[in-house]
Amino acid sequence: MNLNKIFSLIFIINISLYAYPQSDNMITNNNENISVNIDANIVKMSPALSTDKTIIYSLSIDSVPIYPDLIIESRITELSLTTPIALDYNPVVKKYIDYFSIKKRGLISKMLGMSQYYFPMIESNLDKYHLPMELKYLAIVESALNPTARSKSGAVGLWQFLLPTGQMLDLKVNSFIDERQDPVKSTDAACRYLEYLYNTFKDWQLALAAYNGGPSLVRNAIIRSGGKTDFWELRSYLPTETQGYVPAFIALTYVMNYSEEHNIRPDIPKLFYYQVDTVMINQPVYFASIANKLKIPFETVKFLNPAYKTNYIPKSSEPVALILPANKISTFIQNQKAIYSYSFPTDSLLKMNNNYNNQSKTLINYIVQKGDYINKIALKYRCSVDDILVWNGLNSPNITSGTILKIWTPNQIENSITDDSNSDKQNEKLIKKTVVYTIQKGDTLYSISQKFIGTTIADIMLNNKLTNESNLIPGNQLIINTISN
Repeated sequence: MNLNKIFSLIFIINISLYAYPQSDNMITNNNENISVNIDANIVKMSPALSTDKTIIYSLSIDSVPIYPDLIIESRITELSLTTPIALDYNPVVKKYIDYFSIKKRGLISKMLGMSQYYFPMIESNLDKYHLPMELKYLAIVESALNPTARSKSGAVGLWQFLLPTGQMLDLKVNSFIDERQDPVKSTDAACRYLEYLYNTFKDWQLALAAYNGGPSLVRNAIIRSGGKTDFWELRSYLPTETQGYVPAFIALTYVMNYSEEHNIRPDIPKLFYYQVDTVMINQPVYFASIANKLKIPFETVKFLNPAYKTNYIPKSSEPVALILPANKISTFIQNQKAIYSYSFPTDSLLKMNNNYNNQSKTLINYIVQKGDYINKIALKYRCSVDDILVWNGLNSPNITSGTILKIWTPNQIENSITDDSNSDKQNEKLIKKTVVYTIQKGDTLYSISQKFIGTTIADIMLNNKLTNESNLIPGNQLIINTISN
């Protein structure tokens, strides 16, 4: 090593020892010290937390530390020493680090909490195939640790497999089961696929790019570039999404490892990996029956068994896994004959079982726009006209602009958590407010309702005790309940 490199390293180390984070709000005099005591059992399940049993946060909860490039670069350099995956630092990676550590802090908090359930299983599989442990962060890039995530292109699960890829990896998909949504089986498949991609390209950054865009895409980029095999030299020959995939992975790996330094605090996980266990069954059973007999929430059964698409496990010649809270396994075994359903499910039974709750769907408030009609809305949100009528207590499919409709739509995410384009303005948080409106000459109930989002003629009449339109006298005031984004 030459003298210039030695002096550079000393300079970086000195800065990392003496530099302090800068808070956006610059309020540091009244910093709070929050100690998070971590249960010993949790520590055993999480290598990331095993060095210290207490995390001390010296910054106030709303502080957002900003670090100089040299500090971040030195941390990534140190992190690189622990993995065979090249973790480069450059302006592109910095952009994604800022995105995750500043704009998406809430998401990182959620991932830190959910990782307590998913990472022990993922790490075991990575270890089985002798793969780098850092690949566990790929599941966050792909699906935000959501086993039922479905992209617009049809990719499904923690690892976002398209149907042909899933079938190639021996993941079963039929009307009742989608093993792309099975965290254990899909993780094993992802490990096998990542191993294949690395053996193909002999470079982890290219393997990651191929995971996102496909091996052919990377091969074609190498050909078009004249034989270059460095990701950063190939980057301009790749599609936009794949160009951002590797830098997003590097940035996420950094932020997940330095979340404490960035004052990002983990959400409390709903479940830890060690709190669940598996029982093998080959008889048909409804999730609703399991929930009732074991006295556990339906959504818990559904969360633990996301591979079963209709909340029903069909009869099978080979035993299949049913995952339950560990303290309920013995109760299930004792009551299994009463829990099983021995008749083949009819459409009505499946519908009743699936309607037990709406955990697999998201409730949105849709504001009817000019030109909308109910069939168009039902098609857009993947439901039926009858569903919309029932959800909103409507007797007629006729709707007017400004009306707010409650719609349950299937959960769906974009192909990557780094893509902000999936934020539909209709799903933004709606703020209710009350305004006072002075009636103008020529006003009608309809014309007034069209001036305020979410206001209907019936609302105006009810709130102001009007019996008909002749009660509208110019100069009088009306109370209007409306909403704003």
